[in-house]
Amino acid sequence: MQSLGLLLAPLAMFMFVSSITPGPNNLMLLGSGIRFGFSRTIPHMLGITAGMVLLLLVSWAGVGALLLAAPGVGRLLGLLCCAYLFWLALVLLRDAAPADGASGAAARPMRFHEAVLFQFVNPKAWAMAVAACAIAEKFPLGVPARLGLMLLIGAAINLPCVSVWALFGRKLRGYLHRPGVRQGFNLAMAALVAATALWMLAPLFGAGPGVAAVDAAHEPAYLLGR
Repeated sequence: MQSLGLLLAPLAMFMFVSSITPGPNNLMLLGSGIRFGFSRTIPHMLGITAGMVLLLLVSWAGVGALLLAAPGVGRLLGLLCCAYLFWLALVLLRDAAPADGASGAAARPMRFHEAVLFQFVNPKAWAMAVAACAIAEKFPLGVPARLGLMLLIGAAINLPCVSVWALFGRKLRGYLHRPGVRQGFNLAMAALVAATALWMLAPLFGAGPGVAAVDAAHEPAYLLGR
């Protein structure tokens, strides 16, 4: 029987890679850190981590694997996620003025519950949760201990990782005071967000009619983050 320490390392590394690498959540945190600062982005960060913990719980109960295996469900999740990303790209295109200007006065960061709900339409987050549960199943512990340890590791690693992106956005904020620079940055961010959505759409429409749209075992993209 493998020692618990040897089994914890793969889970911790997987959660770290899934949480720190670029993806829809982290791109939104970067933009929020730039537009609103780090403090106002905290509810967004906490919502991402809370949503991830909820997905882990749901996946542990078997719902995650069932959803990802069901034909069409993974594709629907991906379409909903991409639709939101395209909408976000349009918002970035319109938000060329500084956040404290007249046009940015109505803008606000994502709320806690909105960030939680977004995880439920993020197919990468579902795939991450299912994979994490598969790793945790190998822990030589009772079921409650395995579940608790997985949730603890997930939350302890995810929150600092996503916070890095918001902090990075906060650091960039000071360089974007000039309207021209800010407009150029918003255009670049909008293009990046739209490209992310298109990148997520490609495997959804590339799958055959009898193939599940989300396949974490054969789609390396789902190992790269949230």
